Amino acid sequence: MKKAIFTLAVFAMAFGNVGFAQKVANLRASELKMVMSHYGLRAEGDLPETAVWRNTSGYEQKRIYRYDECDFYLTEMLEQAKIDGNWVNDELVTYDYGFDGEVLEVYDKAWYEEDWYEIGWATYTYGQDEMDIVYQFREIGEDWQNYLKEVYNYNGSVTTVLLWTWNGNTWSSSELHTYTYGDTSVDVLKQYMQGGAWQNDEKDTYTLDFDGHVTEILIEDWQNNTWVNEKKVSYYFETGSPDYDVREEFDWENGAWVQNHRSSYSYQDGNAYAAYCVRLEDGEFVVVNGELEMAYGHNTNSESFVGCEIEMTYVDVTGIGESPQTTNFKLYPVPAENEIQIQSESFQKAEIYNITGQKLMESNVNTFNVSALSQGVYLLKVYDLDGNSETQRIVVK
Repeated sequence: MKKAIFTLAVFAMAFGNVGFAQKVANLRASELKMVMSHYGLRAEGDLPETAVWRNTSGYEQKRIYRYDECDFYLTEMLEQAKIDGNWVNDELVTYDYGFDGEVLEVYDKAWYEEDWYEIGWATYTYGQDEMDIVYQFREIGEDWQNYLKEVYNYNGSVTTVLLWTWNGNTWSSSELHTYTYGDTSVDVLKQYMQGGAWQNDEKDTYTLDFDGHVTEILIEDWQNNTWVNEKKVSYYFETGSPDYDVREEFDWENGAWVQNHRSSYSYQDGNAYAAYCVRLEDGEFVVVNGELEMAYGHNTNSESFVGCEIEMTYVDVTGIGESPQTTNFKLYPVPAENEIQIQSESFQKAEIYNITGQKLMESNVNTFNVSALSQGVYLLKVYDLDGNSETQRIVVK
């Protein structure tokens, strides 16, 4: 997405702060995360608690995650920098949710003269098959300015993401990302607007294993009316484990793949707790800065950082904020085509959500007619008679 990266860089320069590009990236939703999973619904299992990472210059940063005590939605993400041996506030991202757990607003605050100032703001709007995110930014003491708008269109799963930029008076379409789903792959075609027509820019191909985990990402660039290799990311999984322990990034140079850097990960209970990044130079591995993609929950979620090494801790939320008794239920058939049967000894009701968190259906009986739903991935939330709930992904074909 070279056009977007260029825009972020120009925007950062306009504010006179190179680090602002990272603040924009922190506030802006990760598109793949929005596509592959739902940001609002409470994740099952462990969640990140702290992350401490550093780069090759010795600059050290820390991120602290804070959650709602009842449902464990992410409510705050505090970033600090170590200066003269002390941790100093840098950035605070806060999240507001709706009644059904959908994200409504995200604020980015900068620490300035011993106080927090809002500099970034994202608002989420949900429709039947659409989700809009509008991003606004401002300098301290100035008015809010529109910056970027993302429009996610759904047909069960995300089909397109349309990016609009603000030209000072109105929104102008700038990028279009089109998603195509195969049995073991997801293709993303990225185009930019030029001369009133969409022009090819980049194609990303995500290869998945049978558990839905990404094993390879191939990035191709559109040159002279053909697709040309540009970058490749490969994930190597531990034997018998859904977690990967190596992430390698390659650049296409002179007709061959050349390793850019290699990240190695250590896991415990399905969570990456340490990683470091190196590159092979003159036959020796040298510590370098690169992307450190920390997966957790047996590779169902991840957080990305840029540096040469990192350590993370996690909080076990299993059973926290809930009654010790949980709902035990079974679903059939899987995948579903016309109807879903819920088998439970303590059934109260069930709800079906799309991956943006919008509630589509509710039933007080243990049978759902899903024939009206488009083919794709949904979230089924089942409540027992004591009000406890569990959420499970379902596939409708």
